[in-house]
Amino acid sequence: MRHKNALVIGIANEDSISAGIAAELSANGYNIIATYLNEKALNHVKEATKGLRVTGLFPYRVGNDEQLQDIIDYLHEEDMRLDVFVHGIAFASEITKDLHDVSWKSFKDSTRVSAFSMVEITGKLIKADLLNPGASVLTMSYIGSLLAVEGYNMMGPVKSILEALVRGLACELGSKGIRVNAISPGPVMTRAASGIKGFSTLLEFIRQVSPLKRTANLKDISTLSYEILSNRSVTGSVFLVDCGSSATLRVSQNKPE
Repeated sequence: MRHKNALVIGIANEDSISAGIAAELSANGYNIIATYLNEKALNHVKEATKGLRVTGLFPYRVGNDEQLQDIIDYLHEEDMRLDVFVHGIAFASEITKDLHDVSWKSFKDSTRVSAFSMVEITGKLIKADLLNPGASVLTMSYIGSLLAVEGYNMMGPVKSILEALVRGLACELGSKGIRVNAISPGPVMTRAASGIKGFSTLLEFIRQVSPLKRTANLKDISTLSYEILSNRSVTGSVFLVDCGSSATLRVSQNKPE
């Protein structure tokens, strides 16, 4: 039986959700092709992927067509086609600003990196004939796409756009046997999350209101991610993995005064 192949974009360090998913895929026999943002991030990504079945490690920044082409050329040269594409990147230069103070350029750049890049990269992989029939695309959202979460600011609308793209892309690619889904974890202390104002307070609040009295950890998230990637009956969906906190938040918001 051949080893399956997964392209994982978005590993920053060992605490990244993408790193947890890569580890779960590797443990289940996948070859991992991973990316790193720049030379400063390279050692962190190497540490995060140490011991995994990594067959290629490439620099990639959204919008750098030459870097993406290098990955495509490598896959062609190695006669490798992808079974999984994990899109785990997000960016918001003005996330600390109130939504009404955010510039159009910042919102546009954030949408390009955090949402549209999933469509952009998937499209180029399809044009290069690098996605196997039955391949699966997985991206990462957050409950801020549905609820106004204090401190999440501009990223709430951006994640809402991402979820709409998941649904649209899933409908377009279903005839090719390609599935597209998103996971929506509760708050997890990653490098990206550390830039959100009041995040530690939010973590503690979620622990208190969650039915399970805790937040989801990387193992929870990566296990569900693998199940979604492996289950050929699911597409166009956003899967919550938050220990029930989103259900509790919805109830509390609708509670009459």
